[in-house]
Parts: sequence; structure tokens; C-alpha cells
Amino acid sequence: LGSAESGKKIFKKCVACHSVVKGGKNKIGPALYNVVGRKVAGVTDYKYSKALVAYKKDWTFEELNGFLLKPAKWIKGTKMAYAGLKKEEDRASIIKYLNQNSDSPIPLP
Repeated sequence: LGSAESGKKIFKKCVACHSVVKGGKNKIGPALYNVVGRKVAGVTDYKYSKALVAYKKDWTFEELNGFLLKPAKWIKGTKMAYAGLKKEEDRASIIKYLNQNSDSPIPLP
């Protein structure tokens, strides 16, 4: 379901707030290189909402899928104002694209 190539196109909606390249800087939102598998609120030089800091989970495929569907419902109190991606295929594509942008991509389930 979905593809990293498609995810790259869909991610254009995200670049106003997020970088995804190695060494990329935080913008309005945190840098997302290496995001898959890391701790939620894991970028040390980014000021997260209290809700994300308190969440204490990792960005697994399942967590990313739920968050990208409806960020404000998945983690109440997030500062991420994005409404969400309704289509499962679009979420799968973005997650595959994010997973590619990593020093060690996680094997897909």
C-alpha cells in the first residue's frame, strides 16, 4: 500500500513546516530525518508541546499512521495544526518516504 515515491510528492504539503534531509534544520515543526522509530519529541533542540513530551512512545508505523490521520485527536494538545491525511494510501506513502530518509530505515511490516 502506497510508495515512497508517492510519499515524496505528498510530503510537499509538509515542507513548509518540516525538513526531512540529513542535517536538516527545525522549522515551525521539528526536523523529520530519522523520525521513524525514534522517540516522540526526540529532537533535542526543538520545543515540543507538553502533550508530545508527555506521550513517551516511539514513532512506530502504527503511531505515525494514527497521528497523520488526525494529529489533534491522536495526541490531544499537539501544536501541529495540520488537519490530517484522510487516505490510508497517502499516509502509508508518507511513512514509507519518511522511513527512507533515515540512516537506518526500519524493515516494513
